[in-house]
Amino acid sequence: MKKLIAASAIALLLAGHAAASSINIAHSAAAPLSLKVDGQAVLPQVPPFHSNGILYVPALALIEFYPVQLQWNNVLKQLTLTTGWDNKVLTPGSSSIQVRYTQTDGSYKDSLEAPVILKAGHVYIPADSLNSLTGATTELEAGGTRVAITPGSLSTTVRVPADPLVVAGDNAKVKLYAALKDGNTYKGFILEVNGKKHSFDWTVDRDFSNPPQLFYADVDSDGKPEVTVVFTVGTGTSLVVQEVHVVKPEQWKELSVPAADQAASAVLSSSISIDQNDVLLKLELKGATPSKVTMRIPDRAEDGLKYFGKTAGIGAVTYYSVKDGKLLADTSLMVGMTESMGTLKLEYKAGTAGMELGSITFEPHDTTQQFVEK
Repeated sequence: MKKLIAASAIALLLAGHAAASSINIAHSAAAPLSLKVDGQAVLPQVPPFHSNGILYVPALALIEFYPVQLQWNNVLKQLTLTTGWDNKVLTPGSSSIQVRYTQTDGSYKDSLEAPVILKAGHVYIPADSLNSLTGATTELEAGGTRVAITPGSLSTTVRVPADPLVVAGDNAKVKLYAALKDGNTYKGFILEVNGKKHSFDWTVDRDFSNPPQLFYADVDSDGKPEVTVVFTVGTGTSLVVQEVHVVKPEQWKELSVPAADQAASAVLSSSISIDQNDVLLKLELKGATPSKVTMRIPDRAEDGLKYFGKTAGIGAVTYYSVKDGKLLADTSLMVGMTESMGTLKLEYKAGTAGMELGSITFEPHDTTQQFVEK
């Protein structure tokens, strides 16, 4: 579909070629610029250029990463950018934009940093305006001969970026790429190990502040390293949610890994009660090394069980990691709405159907250690 849109857009823009001479274009005679989007060269026949100190990029670049259709009106000499929510009308020689909403009768005028230019039958817009139009950022790379566009949250590009999202810190030949960016979501990934690639249909939010993590280590103790991918899928006040994927690259087989909160819940029993002026939290951990912990929270009885509940909560904050060849997880143990009493520390091991819980311990915070009864 995008190729059809692109082809029709090019044909429509070329229809305006005869009118190109109506705009007087002054641009630098420096070495020609090239354009790349998401790390890949695009539109070699429609290069960016400078005019009056302003960097211009072809409007055609929009369809490389943005959900838009371009339509050239050769009579009015106008280019319309049509999305699912509005139409923007650009007129060569003008820096004014007429914006009309598609679902309502509303409209308004906006402006670019410099006038639109029609050059050799193609419409060019100021590079800095891509940010206000699409959320993308534009950079003139070192050397001054290549313009790089990095799409923002509205990117729908299906190209695999030349640069990976993340490279494993312990092996530069292990890389993770985004296969598809759809709005604020990554839909699908490509994992590369020692030059070989495989696609996975993992879907996660595009969280720029918490990029994926990548590890390469033998976490199932079979003598061959696995790839462990950790995504942050949710953050908020007293909330961090991560998910983990473990892949055996020889067969591109993904091993099942029980989520930390579920694995912990299966071996932990807890109870909360009132003891005079205090609140008692009792924990019992089952497994290979069973243990019991009692925590006395002083002078909180007045808050009552309506606030504390009858059992502890697990998993509001979860982090996965790989260290010394072990797949690890830290997940919080909470009481009340947001009070963390400590961390459940999990170590995974190989199981019959994938990874399974190997051991679990409870570690109170420095601030709650005083509540632990000896």
